[in-house]
Amino acid sequence: MHENFSPSEYKLYGRQMILPELGLEGQKKLKNSHAVVIGAGGLGAPVLLYLAGAGVGTITIIDDDAVEVSNLHRQVIHTFSRVENSKAQSAADSLRSLNPFITVRTVEKRLTEENVDVLFAGASVVLDGSDNFETRYIASRACARAGIAHIWAAILGFDAQMSVFWQGHGPVYEDLYPVQPAPGTVPTCSTAGVIGALAGVVGTSMAMEALKILAEIGTPLIGQVGYYSGLEGRWEYIPLLAQNEEAQEPHSDKSEQGKGKKEPNLINRHNSVSSPQKAGNLPLDELSWEEFEREKNTEKAFLIDVRERAEYLALTVPGSTNLPFAQLQKMEQEGTLTAYISAHFGGETALFGFFCSGGPRSSAAAEIFRNHGAKRAFNIAGGLAQWLNQKI
Repeated sequence: MHENFSPSEYKLYGRQMILPELGLEGQKKLKNSHAVVIGAGGLGAPVLLYLAGAGVGTITIIDDDAVEVSNLHRQVIHTFSRVENSKAQSAADSLRSLNPFITVRTVEKRLTEENVDVLFAGASVVLDGSDNFETRYIASRACARAGIAHIWAAILGFDAQMSVFWQGHGPVYEDLYPVQPAPGTVPTCSTAGVIGALAGVVGTSMAMEALKILAEIGTPLIGQVGYYSGLEGRWEYIPLLAQNEEAQEPHSDKSEQGKGKKEPNLINRHNSVSSPQKAGNLPLDELSWEEFEREKNTEKAFLIDVRERAEYLALTVPGSTNLPFAQLQKMEQEGTLTAYISAHFGGETALFGFFCSGGPRSSAAAEIFRNHGAKRAFNIAGGLAQWLNQKI
């Protein structure tokens, strides 16, 4: 036996150590690594269980909350008998029961600007399962300062987003969401609901990204945002650039830099704080809800909800048409989108306003329409969340 592993550890990790991509050397890397997990909730539960099962040597759990009955349908690391106990301690008990060969640390505090650098010190990777924007921005800035990979995901209803942010290797969280939303403007699981199994799907995917990074195998999800629809059972991926990064034609010669470039079809183009501005501090390819309402009264206009059908049926803006983003992408791939625009909207000269829950899907949808001749296709800033906020 190797001196770094006991006989029991060989039995525990054997089924993954026989994988050529991982092997003994990869397992040693996992054992010598330190994962910091923010939140022992819906996403944190599968993240923690699978990191512990895989043999990540040190795991730090950051959570200042207590277990509630309403958590248990998705936060499967806890049990009914632990209701009102510390989430961090409850999660740690589960990990130690699963794998006694790892070190589990608990931090029963909220992540703040004052403590984040100390708590992240020595971390190999940070997995962000937090449920609020303040914590996500604090984590992102600290990871960028330390050059630590920041694995992030968010879930709501039946849908999820996930990406790997890593300063120096690709985009960071602010490249996707450059401005922190005002409190109360974005729905949460407690107000809009969430299906429990969704946390399992996405949290497990986060753990997989961490294991790839820690063992130095595979290709991490850097420079892309994965969107998962639970009702469709489908992942879609949208490219994301770091600010000031430019896209070039594939296989372009480095000596030809500056030539052959094209405008990238990327989320970043719609979310970057450096995007071209117009009245109201919005990018040129965005309209506010007020601007769209004003414009649609003077000309032919279409309001398009690009969320999934179930989301649309649950709640939408009156007068909108549903065109799910996945369906739109499929038509683009099949080469039928231009004809669809002509048949259903009377050509490309109309005004199009796209919206989703918060903006990423509708930003990409508007750009796809523009690429197919609908030059007056705009994302509506803030999406459904902003529309609801204006109604309160």
